[in-house]
Amino acid sequence: IYVTHDQVEAMTLADRIVVLNHGVIEQVGAPLELYHHPRNLFVAGFIGSPKMNFVAGTVAAAGERGVTVRLDGVGAEVTVPCRPGATRPGDTVTFGIRPEHLSEDGTGEALIRGEVQVVERLGSETFLYVRMADGDLLVVKASGVSRARPGDAVAVGVAASDGFVFDAQGLALPAAGQAAIAAAVP
Repeated sequence: IYVTHDQVEAMTLADRIVVLNHGVIEQVGAPLELYHHPRNLFVAGFIGSPKMNFVAGTVAAAGERGVTVRLDGVGAEVTVPCRPGATRPGDTVTFGIRPEHLSEDGTGEALIRGEVQVVERLGSETFLYVRMADGDLLVVKASGVSRARPGDAVAVGVAASDGFVFDAQGLALPAAGQAAIAAAVP
């Protein structure tokens, strides 16, 4: 057993991770299981570097194709292939998307427009910090040769199929065909 507050260290060293939040077990699993199937907002925001982006939204539709979320204040809708569960049109939800599932070139199922605030060049990759219309920041993982500069207007493409929907209690809706995400202890 090894205890760390550094999620990168936990992801690289562990076979299984127990994610604790103020002494409460939030989820237990293999590193990539937690990364690809977080049980709730806390785990989704803790696992991954940089952390997952969260955008407030409202359910526009829920059906066989998944849950369509209207992203509040940014003028976009995304359909995430997840089981609708108890969500209904009008419900408040949170849309989650990792920086690597956003594209600087605008390819994806939806577009979020914004202005580049900060460009963090790391050699093989570049992180763009984009201010959306609602004022929140979105982190986009771009290529190392990105030409973006602070002040540039961008239309960020969203790979909604890689997104997550979290209900009003912060619990993730399971992906289509996936059983409900297990509670904390196996």
